[in-house]
Amino acid sequence: MIRTPPSVMDGGFCPSGDYRIEPDCSSGGIHAMTDPLLHLVFEYSYAGLFLAMSLGILGVPFPDELLLTASGYMISQGKMPLLMTMLAAIGGSVAGMSISYLIGRKIGRRLFEGRLGRLFGAERLGRHGSLLESWGEPLLLVGFFIPGVRHATALLYGASRKPYGSFLFFTSVGALLWTSVFLLVGSLLGEHWRDISTLISKDGAVAAGALAAIVLVWLAVRRLLSLRRM
Repeated sequence: MIRTPPSVMDGGFCPSGDYRIEPDCSSGGIHAMTDPLLHLVFEYSYAGLFLAMSLGILGVPFPDELLLTASGYMISQGKMPLLMTMLAAIGGSVAGMSISYLIGRKIGRRLFEGRLGRLFGAERLGRHGSLLESWGEPLLLVGFFIPGVRHATALLYGASRKPYGSFLFFTSVGALLWTSVFLLVGSLLGEHWRDISTLISKDGAVAAGALAAIVLVWLAVRRLLSLRRM
């Protein structure tokens, strides 16, 4: 049990308002580890949010969407300012993606030539240029919303040796869209912000599949149009 000063949480996480972070203070289905993690983030304010988002993008098992949703709730309660929260969340996401890009640029080809490459189809790096030649920049935008994919897109982009300028632009736009959606959800859910964890666990695969289907349809249409121009 962790007692948190009202200036940090002020009852924002337990409806009882006793300023404690307890895994069972809500029926949202949060794992026991989640509340201590959220406590650490909000204890260190924007620096904690920035670091948590960076580590989450790099693959550390941190509940990114849940954290953003909780931040949205705190914004709606006047506990965190909108602008600074968005800057910390977006900045952390872009920083994590940029580090992954650099890793991909340095050792990405060796990574994707093995099993990881067969999984994502990145063996085309050597034979057809790069995976992103087919997927294009929309992969950076959509990838944020698909768990697992967002962790690989930056590595793919770096391994493809695409220009960092275009990577930074589309990554920033994707981070803006991704963070805005979950901050808004947290604000709208109010005290029920924890319910997002249940929605993610139950409907996450459906949502990811739907997004993947949209991207595949878009790729098919683009491919057909390119064939007609030939």
